[in-house]
Amino acid sequence: MLIIHNAPSGEAKYCGYDVRINGVTASPSLCRVSAVPYNTEWPGHQRPLDQTEEAGFLSFECDGEVNVSITYSTPPSEVTVRPLSRGVKAKIDGSIASFTLSELGAYTVEADGYHHALHIFLNPIKSFESYTDGAKTVLRYGAGIHRIGRVELPSDTAVIIDSGAYIYGSFCAVCAHNISICGYGVIDGSCEARDNDSSLLPLDYYATIPHDRGEILDLIRRRHSLDGILRFYDCENIHVEGVIMRDSSTFAAIAARCKQVIFENVKAIGMWRYNSDGIDLFNCRDCVISHCFMRNFDDCIVLKGICGWDNENMENILVTDCVTWCDWGRNLEIGAETNADSFKNITFKNCDCIHGSSIFLDIHHHNRAHISDVIYENINIEYTRHQLSDVYQSDMSLPYPHGDKITHPLLIGIPIYASGLFSKDGKHGDVKHITFKNINIISDIPLRPIVMIRGLDTEHTVSDVTLSGLILNGTPLRTSDIDLAVNDFAEHVKHE
Repeated sequence: MLIIHNAPSGEAKYCGYDVRINGVTASPSLCRVSAVPYNTEWPGHQRPLDQTEEAGFLSFECDGEVNVSITYSTPPSEVTVRPLSRGVKAKIDGSIASFTLSELGAYTVEADGYHHALHIFLNPIKSFESYTDGAKTVLRYGAGIHRIGRVELPSDTAVIIDSGAYIYGSFCAVCAHNISICGYGVIDGSCEARDNDSSLLPLDYYATIPHDRGEILDLIRRRHSLDGILRFYDCENIHVEGVIMRDSSTFAAIAARCKQVIFENVKAIGMWRYNSDGIDLFNCRDCVISHCFMRNFDDCIVLKGICGWDNENMENILVTDCVTWCDWGRNLEIGAETNADSFKNITFKNCDCIHGSSIFLDIHHHNRAHISDVIYENINIEYTRHQLSDVYQSDMSLPYPHGDKITHPLLIGIPIYASGLFSKDGKHGDVKHITFKNINIISDIPLRPIVMIRGLDTEHTVSDVTLSGLILNGTPLRTSDIDLAVNDFAEHVKHE
């Protein structure tokens, strides 16, 4: 069975290519993505459109193999289907590229480089009706366009977003429990405007944010905090499944000081604006992020410790079976904000990083936490000759410098920096018991992967880091094959 999720009348389509799924015409929906890794601090206006480009995405359900054919306006010389680890090969016949998908999940199809890619979300056939069981409030959005503004959800609420539903607005829950947001529809954040009076998130550098709904809502109002697409503050037992998040004005999804949160088969696309992270957990515990696709102009999946929320540690976090495309920043990250007593028992596994920017796998430590017992395991990393270098834009009148020498992302980074950003307490932390196991690198360029590990001083060190099973294009890497940059304040770093 094949169920194509067609966009409703009035939604823009991407017309750069024609697509057929099992012989059935499918019209990709339009999304805007970053074209170049060109970033700056908030300049008082949103990112210029000439740094972006249009692309397409398709969502459908199936219970078997699907045959995909794409007709391009110009015959491509190369078509790449990612993640490469799934081994999908496209056959090119003139202007038509065709291939078969036999595994559920997210894919990208890239012709002659990554520009104007097609993003495919192949979902299991599923009804979400069971999530309404026991719910006191049920919100249902059927196929069509819905303009909802900002909807605050009470406890014991189920939100069902049917395929073909395109919601313009956001959902927020504060001091609530037992909330589900499920379905194969789209939540679009493009109607929210960011200006100089906006703040990215509610925080307090000098005091703990109280566990009181009214006071948290008041802080959000006073700080003019942006809504993004999904916001959960001081919540418990949250389940988000299936939905597509598109075009957020800021971090797409935030869970802050929450417990028992699940993001499952959630997609982020059309994230081209400044600071448009994917899923951010702030000072949470007992959370799972699984089978998600994140393409973001900033960090994709990131675990942070934020002032005000930092009386709760970050612990017992699992990120698994996700696909990430980072247009600026980091793919799978801890930090850079690390305000908490500890970050511990954190696992990233079975993930594909199909495009990267600064660093693929990163523990970016700026603040006071003791970070320990972190595992990155069975991660596939893709390097490409189509890479563009990160450039910081200091002059808004200058275009992206395409002619500069290309630099590729670091494979791994574990730096501890002097406090000053993201906190006012002046305290520093440390990092220990970190494992990188079975990191499989696929590259179409000659590559000597960079691993950078730097402690801050004799009291704030990085220690007990194990690199095991690093492989490049099928060949195990020796220590001499790696650019291993370790400073005097990192100890017991070993490559097996």
